[in-house]
Amino acid sequence: MKLFYQLFIASLQGADPETRLVFELLAAGTVRASGDAQGYRIEALAVRFQLSRTLVSDALGELVRLGLVVPERSRSEGKGRPSLTYTLSPKVVQTLTVSGLVYGIHAELLDCLLSGPPIEMQVPELQSHPAKQRLAVTKTGRPAPPGASKRLSACNRLLFATLLARADHCGVVSGLGGPELLQLTGFDAASLKHRLRRLMDLGLIRRYVPGVSSSIFARARVSSTYFLNLNPGFGRKSHCAVMVHLACDWEAKRFTHADILRFDVAAYERGDRGSALVTPLSVLRFLAGQRPRVYLVLQSMLYRYASFLLSQRWSALVPGAYLWDDKLYAMIRRDFRQPVLKVASEHATAEPSRQESEWVEIIEHFYRLAHEIAHEFRSRFGQATFLSLEAVQMSVLPVADDLGYKVITLVVGSPPEGAKAFVWLEEERPGVVRLRPEMAESEVNLLNRYDFGLLTPPKRKAGKT
Repeated sequence: MKLFYQLFIASLQGADPETRLVFELLAAGTVRASGDAQGYRIEALAVRFQLSRTLVSDALGELVRLGLVVPERSRSEGKGRPSLTYTLSPKVVQTLTVSGLVYGIHAELLDCLLSGPPIEMQVPELQSHPAKQRLAVTKTGRPAPPGASKRLSACNRLLFATLLARADHCGVVSGLGGPELLQLTGFDAASLKHRLRRLMDLGLIRRYVPGVSSSIFARARVSSTYFLNLNPGFGRKSHCAVMVHLACDWEAKRFTHADILRFDVAAYERGDRGSALVTPLSVLRFLAGQRPRVYLVLQSMLYRYASFLLSQRWSALVPGAYLWDDKLYAMIRRDFRQPVLKVASEHATAEPSRQESEWVEIIEHFYRLAHEIAHEFRSRFGQATFLSLEAVQMSVLPVADDLGYKVITLVVGSPPEGAKAFVWLEEERPGVVRLRPEMAESEVNLLNRYDFGLLTPPKRKAGKT
């Protein structure tokens, strides 16, 4: 899945984000019109795209310079000057005709985001406060920026659309590194960081797991993972269901599997022989010396493996069942880098058989942890017999880092017709849950929304604790 402008990314090299957005809107309109590339005047495009005349004019000028748009002067019937219209170049139209629709599974959301009426967004933290009267102009007399009028800006629309085009059925974006995102959008690094934070503040990005470099992973750097909000409003129906389960026994759910791995590795590195380690020695050696950020990424990867099992094997995940899945095993093996073990001599590698057996033990341990997480989610959400979760795409949504499994959250993509968009289950006693009365995420206390992974907490300001 991609956006239309990404078909011409080489030609758009150096173009700013606003130019890319205007080109995207022109290209999408042409494809919807079955290749009819009619000419438009600047004023008409500004009204149609709900953008400022200056932004549209500057973008069209840049697109003309790049050879992607052709200006045409029409003859005037009166004494006035000929009017200037713009149309996509024949080469662009030909490419778009061949490509057809490219938006994929989130086409409806993308159409609304890019071509619909102005989108008004507000930071959830501010929704409970009285709205301040905002001026239409700034102190200098210039038109107020879109953010001041609660409108989603052109640059933020482009960034969210770029992420959305790469998201899976549950809104998870993985494998999209910072350099590629910079190349696709045209932002500089500082601007991209600021706008990603803005999308988090607006609730369009629910959670974010920063990428990391580590010797244990197959790739030199594991890309960041973004968990998008597929129910942002926009005047459209819900595109996923979000389900929260709050456990009654908090003491037993204090830690995640990555927490336990980190505790065991720390004890191993201290030489604490009195600790009751539950992690195999091969895994402890494999993880020794890793930074705390690596464990956050590792937990996110375990969630991805568990999500695969929940989506593919929901019915088979009965208590005690340990399922074998070649695809999952291969997935885990591809994600990690096999270590080179050393023996007594500094430069002599361990015999191949021992090296391979320890490698298998490492992979099988992560495979087992993925099963344990999948069982945790299957058993707890299975307590609600009214939920229909067979044969649907599911993804674990990370909750607040300090909650362990006290609260777990699941996103279900393309839920059955009539399914609730938000479900909050509260365990009254082991195995028995009640459905909370909250019918929508907006009805949930803001702090709970942060805890449940529905929103990212605001960034702390310098000097504040």
